[in-house]
Amino acid sequence: MPRGPVVFLGRRYFASGSSSRLASFISLLAMTGLVMGVAMLIIVLSVMNGFDREMRTRILGVVPHVQLFEQGGIADWRALAQRIGAMPGVVEATPVSVFQALINARGKTQAVAVQGLLPEALDSAMASALPAETGRWLSAGGADGGGLMLSRVLADKLGVEAGAKLTLIVPRIGDGGRQLAPVMQAFTLKGTFDTHTAEDVGLALVHLDTAGALTGFGDRPQGLRIALEDVFAAREFGFGLIRQLPATFSFIDWFQTHGNLHQAIQMSRQMVGLLIFLIIAIAAFNVVSMLIMTVVDKRPAIATLKTLGADNGTILGVFFIQGTLIGLVGCAAGLVLGVLGALYVSDLVAWLEQLLHLRFLNTEIYPIDYLPSQLRRADVITVVATALALNFLATLYPAWKAARVRPAEILRYE
Repeated sequence: MPRGPVVFLGRRYFASGSSSRLASFISLLAMTGLVMGVAMLIIVLSVMNGFDREMRTRILGVVPHVQLFEQGGIADWRALAQRIGAMPGVVEATPVSVFQALINARGKTQAVAVQGLLPEALDSAMASALPAETGRWLSAGGADGGGLMLSRVLADKLGVEAGAKLTLIVPRIGDGGRQLAPVMQAFTLKGTFDTHTAEDVGLALVHLDTAGALTGFGDRPQGLRIALEDVFAAREFGFGLIRQLPATFSFIDWFQTHGNLHQAIQMSRQMVGLLIFLIIAIAAFNVVSMLIMTVVDKRPAIATLKTLGADNGTILGVFFIQGTLIGLVGCAAGLVLGVLGALYVSDLVAWLEQLLHLRFLNTEIYPIDYLPSQLRRADVITVVATALALNFLATLYPAWKAARVRPAEILRYE
């Protein structure tokens, strides 16, 4: 039989469905499962890509890739920062002092991680995450003890706004681990910031000189924040840097502080992708069931075609085309829904949060407080190709069963 009638019959069987209600329902179920599986897999992969992107850009913008420290503080930090900044792969190196403290306001106390920064020497990532007034707010000295800024999340916990009076309590440990009387300093809250990351849960910023006065380092920063072009080279860079410096230096990289978070994001991406991939596999099994029922329903027509001269290859081609059309239409519809969902899922979740007055993502639990999405062409191609491959495999057995129909056994009862 010529190729034209094969294509025509395959398209007709696809469009007409089956005279059996059960077969029609299974056909609809198979198509719906394929559409939803492809769409959901594209959306979920895009969301996980978004989390990975935010991990690299926003979260690792607030958290330095490498933190270099020296016992007693870095005396000539400007020369060291210039030297490190000239190294290959280094974006910038800026001074920082980091310590833990308690903050008290209106009878409420919260543990905070305090960073002492120099407003005129902020790294670009931190500068972009902070308000434009940061340079004016983070002042050193003065009757109010100097400028202090809190994350918006922490300020809401304490119930304070700009202008509120705060007390910072810094614990001290003497020689031999002996506990000393804590340092207490009154501040006026100058402003708030919001990085939209988990760092907002307990982060306070002060001037570098203020941090030195509280920790006893004076005008020496405890260390340097180092930003790298390749964030995954942080560990290797840190060890290489330490080998060039005196033994008083040490370093911490982002793998130590946030490596578990990155691994969790990658594992979640793989696990969720696998689970939704199984939805596509189940949809492919439904395609097998649907085509088998179509073969049973169309046995008289198959017998008639064979009587008219159609060979096994022709019958196999008819049902292969029918199954292929199911896969193409299902994947195309899933592709459209998935791409649209990936592009607008962030806006949709934000709209639902405003409508329902709920916060789906909280930085006390999740690394960021919004749902990111990044659509990648490679993911879309992989998902669609996988779905089409599974659908192709699903059509082989039903088409083979159709080709094995014996006209004499079917037509003698007609």
